[in-house]
Amino acid sequence: MPLVFPFDPNIARASTIPARLYNDPVYLELERERVFAHSWQLVGRVDQVLETGQYFTAEIGNDAIVILRDGTSLRGFYNICLHRAGPVAYGCGKRQTLQCKYHGWTYTLDGTLLRAPEMEGVENFRPNEMHLIPVLVATWGPFVFANLDGKAPPLLEVLEDIPRRVAPFRCEEMRYVLRKEWDLACNWKVYVDNYLEGYHLPVVHPGLHKELDYDQYAVEPHRYFSIQHAPLRPVHGSTRNRRYDPNETDVAEAVYVWLFPNVMMNVYMGQMQTNVVLPLAHDRTKVIFEWFATDVPENPAADAKWSRLLEFSDEIQAEDIEICEVVQRNLRSRVYDRGRYSAARENGVHHFHSLLHEFLT
Repeated sequence: MPLVFPFDPNIARASTIPARLYNDPVYLELERERVFAHSWQLVGRVDQVLETGQYFTAEIGNDAIVILRDGTSLRGFYNICLHRAGPVAYGCGKRQTLQCKYHGWTYTLDGTLLRAPEMEGVENFRPNEMHLIPVLVATWGPFVFANLDGKAPPLLEVLEDIPRRVAPFRCEEMRYVLRKEWDLACNWKVYVDNYLEGYHLPVVHPGLHKELDYDQYAVEPHRYFSIQHAPLRPVHGSTRNRRYDPNETDVAEAVYVWLFPNVMMNVYMGQMQTNVVLPLAHDRTKVIFEWFATDVPENPAADAKWSRLLEFSDEIQAEDIEICEVVQRNLRSRVYDRGRYSAARENGVHHFHSLLHEFLT
């Protein structure tokens, strides 16, 4: 079966990508190498590495990394000791050195090998050449991004217009509130496909459909990202049956930002929610939600506004999980291979597939 697949840049003529891209484990390995290893990945938060020695670990595809603060510098390294591939850090914490959890080799915060026990007498062993392998690290607002591709364009160049577009929401000033995780029985691309169009709102999300002006729902593709936006429906009379009250926010719209391949930012009602979509297997996906706000409540669960937002978010997520898992099962059917795009509503999905085709082939 050929790995290369045809793709038409004209959405009016194009067919969707083949079902095998969602079902064949070979494609996931290809994506980890050609897509995830060459794109900016949201791996953590700035507040996790404010002080010298603070660190956290993460994974990008098949590669483990560690992010740390070294004075004024934010550094990233592969979380791999150069002796026999042990990890130099677990989880998160604060240390003034990194020590391999296998044989105790110790590195400074700039990645220099400081100590290699019992290596005396080893010929041609040069400690100054045994430096932890760095990865690119950059920040925007409260977020830390990493990129394994040493030749990748700078993060702000990839973000392009995103900071200006969400500036009215003051995203860069927002602080962390809470985190939730979900495991889904679907390929990671099924979840991304679903995120990138509002076409399914009237059927899958009747509650959300009541909150957004679907007729003015628009998708704007850019080079490495897309932006979906829609005004919040105005309130006529009582707000009892509304989840979003436009009168409670300075910006009466919802903006959904997607950064290729798997990072999402949902901004509305004075808060921002990030979704990071991580493939666990060709048919299993983890989605990590984190919430941020300018005014962080002491106890979100006890705050009436936040309780309402979180409850509604969980409802929407449950609806998305149900349809994504059904779609994944149906993608294995003998009668389905490729579909067609709605030129009016699915340009965001077509844009995602165009980038996927570009990176894979």
